[in-house]
Amino acid sequence: MMGSRLGRILGAAVVAGSIAVPALVVTGADATIVPASRRTSYAPNVIFPVAGGRAVDQRTFGKRPGTEIKASCTNVVRAAHPGTAVVTSSRTAGPNLVRIVASRRSLTTSYGYMRAATVKTGQLVQAGQPIGYVGHLGIAKSCSLYFAVTSAYGTRTLNPSKFLDTYVGKPMPTRWLFDNTGFVLASFNTLGASHTPAGSRYPTYAWRTPRQVALLGTYGVDVVGLQEFQKPQRASFLATAGSTYGIFPATAYKTDTENSIIWRNSTMELVSATTFDVPYFDGHPRKMPIVLLRHRQSGREAYFINVHNPASVAPWGNQTQWRQKAIAIERAKIVELRASGKAVFLTGDLNDRAPAFCPLTQGKLMLAPNSIPSMTCSMPAKNYGIDWVLAAGPARFSQYGYDWTPKTQRLTDHPIVWARTHIAAQ
Repeated sequence: MMGSRLGRILGAAVVAGSIAVPALVVTGADATIVPASRRTSYAPNVIFPVAGGRAVDQRTFGKRPGTEIKASCTNVVRAAHPGTAVVTSSRTAGPNLVRIVASRRSLTTSYGYMRAATVKTGQLVQAGQPIGYVGHLGIAKSCSLYFAVTSAYGTRTLNPSKFLDTYVGKPMPTRWLFDNTGFVLASFNTLGASHTPAGSRYPTYAWRTPRQVALLGTYGVDVVGLQEFQKPQRASFLATAGSTYGIFPATAYKTDTENSIIWRNSTMELVSATTFDVPYFDGHPRKMPIVLLRHRQSGREAYFINVHNPASVAPWGNQTQWRQKAIAIERAKIVELRASGKAVFLTGDLNDRAPAFCPLTQGKLMLAPNSIPSMTCSMPAKNYGIDWVLAAGPARFSQYGYDWTPKTQRLTDHPIVWARTHIAAQ
């Protein structure tokens, strides 16, 4: 149970628009038994700020606003949560003082004594991303990291040891990132109606589709890329959902609807929409949707792409070459759209793991909610498959789920992948 003062200041780790599923984190008794410094945690959850099992929190809060974490001067310092970096200096913290600002109103963490900073002011940072190295500068008496936590525009100082004990391995304890509470972005393969005739393993689309609409509501999904979304499913979906969602393609008349993007009208506003061709089975081109949406709360715009790449299955045989070409085209389109300065999101059933993830993320082009930016390829440590949610540019994630509940409920043969998503200022 969190300390009452800490809880009042930061609030529960929840999202706007209730998501009735647990985050993939260490909870309960395990969280109290395993010290924060040795607790396993993955982005975008809160990370202990010093890599390495020998890092020890000295629990010096009270003497100064922060705590000192003793570690070797070779140890990497990591961002405890996503946010924007501000690099400065002070007499006590030394010349490489880094602050990670989740949002000015809610949460800022500070990292001092460092011998070097590896981020720059204004840089967007992921939870767990290296931001510097433990040092012996400022008023440090030995190799250590000075770590502090503040909230309410920096006017409230929190006990950083209690913060780490409470939240490492759990979602960031605030709704705010980049001064907005964000939206839920998802990827969902609905299992095409043609794959589930009466008497098949899964119920027909007429039974599944209304329940899929309800599922999206349970997760509070605001934008979702749908695959295998065939015309009968589209009609059933819209009849069930009414005016809740906007949709592209906007019409089913002489249009391929299998790859569609749907957005909650109360959260997002359509700016423009188009398609681009991607090779599908045996290289036959298929149109994939791109929409430019405006997030109503923040007023910020972002591109959303939804794709479905061909699988190597009977009777089509090996489709590797066409998946590779599809990924190359998708990467080029992301680079093109990023030139606008806006964030770009990709959802889809890529029918590949590393062969899809690595080309899309190399050179720090894109980022999964549970990965770290990389010039080469930094695959997520766990909780991933062939269904992806990725971001490029000024955006980060504060929560993430890879949930097989839809398969358990016989709604589809895929998981739903969702992430609490925040667009930053350009």
